[in-house]
Amino acid sequence: MLSLLKQPFRAIFHRNQQQYEQGCAADVHSILDGATVRMVDVGASGGVLPRWHPLRGDVSFIGIEPDARSTEELLNSQEAKEFHSYKVIPHGAWDVDGKVSISFTRKPMCSSHYQPNMELLGRFPDADRFDIAGSGDVECKTLDALISDSADAPDFMKLDLEGGELAVLRGAPNILKSCMALHVEVGFQHLRKGQPLFGDVCAYLTGKGIEFNDFLYICRWERSAYREAGQCFFGDALFLRSPENVLGLFQSRTIDFKRVKSYLAILVVYERYDLGLKLLNMMMDQGIESGYVRLAITLMEKRKKSFDSRFRMLKRLNLLMQYRNPNTQLHCFY
Repeated sequence: MLSLLKQPFRAIFHRNQQQYEQGCAADVHSILDGATVRMVDVGASGGVLPRWHPLRGDVSFIGIEPDARSTEELLNSQEAKEFHSYKVIPHGAWDVDGKVSISFTRKPMCSSHYQPNMELLGRFPDADRFDIAGSGDVECKTLDALISDSADAPDFMKLDLEGGELAVLRGAPNILKSCMALHVEVGFQHLRKGQPLFGDVCAYLTGKGIEFNDFLYICRWERSAYREAGQCFFGDALFLRSPENVLGLFQSRTIDFKRVKSYLAILVVYERYDLGLKLLNMMMDQGIESGYVRLAITLMEKRKKSFDSRFRMLKRLNLLMQYRNPNTQLHCFY
């Protein structure tokens, strides 16, 4: 009986989600106004981030993927045909050119340049997934060397490298001069010996003018189970340039207006409407592209209204949770 009741609710939720995604995609297309978001995905084998699925027609995609099997699979996928443009570079990325050692673990997704910290991992269930099953070398280049054509310089980058994110960023000083946003997996504990943690990544990007904005996901482990409670181990972090920084880059001609549009589109995808409206209002005050800015403000305010409605609902749920337990606080990852 319960399963029968679930089906119509699932159908309603699925339809609402589709409507939301279609509306978001249409507004992003209008904000881009002929531009595209240039995306670089370092470690591309898992496919594009889900929130970007509805927007693939407005994305120029470059994947960095050293595994030849994954490269072929990506290039022949249906997804590849749905992007504005799609390219995979069959190479590893690091902060040096040359071979980088990799420890292959029993669970492939746990493989990394850094050795597993079994003293810590052994406190938690299924630690044997980090057991080393073999090792090898991956031929790597810096990201600046792999993407040397300025026409491919990314507006947005996603990095998920099991501890290798900072090394890749250190090999991309030229790219980071104009990159607008990054979605990066970050660690809070030393799951692997010597791996850089969130603070290291945050400090490096801050030095490049790209600020930590928020966490998009946080993973916690309990000693007896994995159920998103317990000690905080890793997560996904969103790093963004500030509106003031982007306007300064545009006025100094470091970036063109197409890249400003890409920045605004990224803010819609990640629902950071306060930043988008701040930039647009500064542009309006300075008389920059007034016709476009008025349209973009209308679209941004429309989407913010929907976001504010959902956020008010969360606050009401938070009050209910605190009524039952005043030590409980709901947090919205979005």
